[in-house]
Amino acid sequence: MAQPVAKQFLMLEGLPLMWWTLRRFHEALEGLHVILVLHESLMETFDELEKRFGPAGADTVISGGEERWHSVANGLVNLPDEGVVGIHDAVRPFATVGTIRRCFEGAAEFGSAVPVVPVKDSIREVNGEASHALVRDRLRAVQTPQCFDLKSIKVAYASGYRSEFTDDASVFEFAGRSIHIVPGDLENIKVTTPEDLFIAQAFMQAQQSGQ
Repeated sequence: MAQPVAKQFLMLEGLPLMWWTLRRFHEALEGLHVILVLHESLMETFDELEKRFGPAGADTVISGGEERWHSVANGLVNLPDEGVVGIHDAVRPFATVGTIRRCFEGAAEFGSAVPVVPVKDSIREVNGEASHALVRDRLRAVQTPQCFDLKSIKVAYASGYRSEFTDDASVFEFAGRSIHIVPGDLENIKVTTPEDLFIAQAFMQAQQSGQ
């Protein structure tokens, strides 16, 4: 991101980006319990930001781990065995209320729910010097929140870490569980590059102006 602060703390229309993310979830779900997983090096900064901007919307803050898998595993330990959990990237502030609810409702019914959107670009798979086109109509880009039955996702994470795990759905699938997909939304971008931040600012300004 080429910024002096962590991505989730970048300023977006007067608030740290992550504050907008958590506000959207509280808007979508009543009685929501939020566990925020942060790298230890960010704890002091987070405390300072809450003093400046008010509570972010998290009930519990815990330390993350070496990889995303370890951070999610740390979060799951602090949750009960019954119910539904949604695992979300802090730097996705634009998941719609509808998408969030679809994911939680889908997981309650099917055991899992992962939001996806169609791939807009042509895609080629590269193998050394060779490459070949993939059938775009059969491909989907995966987003978050990824929601799961708590007992089932805990069992999946108990199988241990593997380097090929790219998200929580891949952990769940490796444990022999099927993934139920639901429609995501194209505005649910992940802010990871300077270009993404410009897009996020445009989205936020449009939403605040009611466009």
